[in-house]
Amino acid sequence: MNKKHDEIFKGKVVKEYLSGDSLTAVALKWGLSRSLLTRWVDRYNAFGDQGLLPKERLYQPAEFKLKVVERYLSGVLSLRDCCSEYGIATESIVLSWVNKYKLLGVHGLREQRGRPKLMKKDSPSKKTQPLTRLEELEKENLYLKAENELLKKLEALAQAKKAQKKKR
Repeated sequence: MNKKHDEIFKGKVVKEYLSGDSLTAVALKWGLSRSLLTRWVDRYNAFGDQGLLPKERLYQPAEFKLKVVERYLSGVLSLRDCCSEYGIATESIVLSWVNKYKLLGVHGLREQRGRPKLMKKDSPSKKTQPLTRLEELEKENLYLKAENELLKKLEALAQAKKAQKKKR
């Protein structure tokens, strides 16, 4: 069940934990997971009350993502530390960046929002020059050959159908 908690509730729960109660006891009392409460505490410790405010969805540039991924992969920071230091909402975001980086390199970290284009637009550098007379005739000849083959196949199908009717 995914429910949103306001910053007042988050602050109350975090302060209860910081006052000396155990993480598990506070989480059970309020029906929260330990990892969620840990995340709130980390944000509170790093950013104060501002860390408990709802986050806007930010689309980070590839350079930022690369910096975070490199710090994580080098072993300097853990997933949790990356989130705390860089203000990232959850560890899963960093982990998805790491997986994209391992799979596709730096290009995997570029933002790819929206539907992918299926067909490429003609490049403006490709200028269509008028066909020469010989090229026009070759193109017409190819078209006529294809049309002729199609008509032959159509005629063969019609004859086969007539032959089938005669057998009945």
